Amino acid sequence: MAASKPEAIHLEGTTLEGGGQLLRIALGLSGITTKPVHITNIRGKRSGGGGLKAQHLTSMLWLGQASNARISGAGLKSKEITFTPHSLPSTHPDILAGHVLISQSTPGSIALVLQAILPFLLFSGAQNPIQLRITGGTNVSNSPSIDYVEQVLLPMLSLVGIPSISSTLHSRGWSTGRTCLGSATFSITPLTTALPAFNLTDRGPITSVHATIVAPLETEHEFRDNLDLMFEKRHSRFFPDTSNPQIDVTFHPSHHEKRYYLLLVATSSTGKVLGRDWLYDGSVRAGKSTQIIPNIVRKVSDDLLTELAHGGCE
Repeated sequence: MAASKPEAIHLEGTTLEGGGQLLRIALGLSGITTKPVHITNIRGKRSGGGGLKAQHLTSMLWLGQASNARISGAGLKSKEITFTPHSLPSTHPDILAGHVLISQSTPGSIALVLQAILPFLLFSGAQNPIQLRITGGTNVSNSPSIDYVEQVLLPMLSLVGIPSISSTLHSRGWSTGRTCLGSATFSITPLTTALPAFNLTDRGPITSVHATIVAPLETEHEFRDNLDLMFEKRHSRFFPDTSNPQIDVTFHPSHHEKRYYLLLVATSSTGKVLGRDWLYDGSVRAGKSTQIIPNIVRKVSDDLLTELAHGGCE
């Protein structure tokens, strides 16, 4: 008698924030466990009607190929899919070879594609490191940037017991200004044992803040001056328990007059990192950087201070 097919786990896409994160997590776990999932009302709380965007579809199709899955509903703007995997990650030839390439034809977020397939790769059972190269957007509106991934996400994953993941930025891809594609490579070591328990309850005082600016070259001094003024005014709020904090600023030219990005990352005495950022999405008029830059610095510092006030570790 043939074994009965497992019933798909139904997930309602409007759960909690109702965005793409539910889809990404569900597909990764489905591929790892070979348990089918049926997701309805995908991204049901997002503007523009919700449904699958290009980066969601790219992730799903790769996971489908890697797990030999049967997929129904795979199309742009689709609001309902069924994903039925049939094989374990360790059997996929790209994973066995240690090289995975995922290409997008639009600047869909590289960080969100990484989030979707990283659990699948970490728990693939592969014996050797995997080089994952993704083409798409590194700096995309309403998505984590490559800078946030490198400075916040990957260090925190290491703290909870994930083998260290290194990243190499080859070129930036933008959704602002003239859209263009970029690429990044991640070196991932799959887990060979179960992920150990972890405790992230002791944050400790903030001891340093690092600022990463990506903006037109001619705005560097203005950005640095605004950051200096902000830290001078808000020093006691960022560092209430630290006598000699460290403040660093890194600047990268964005090579376009309409591309402005700022990331602030706070590090605590116990190595916890918290970050907030903003890829400026307002109007940009020639010669108006004196209005834009103070707004960016104020918003990102406000957001980070709010995050720190919550007392959390991530």
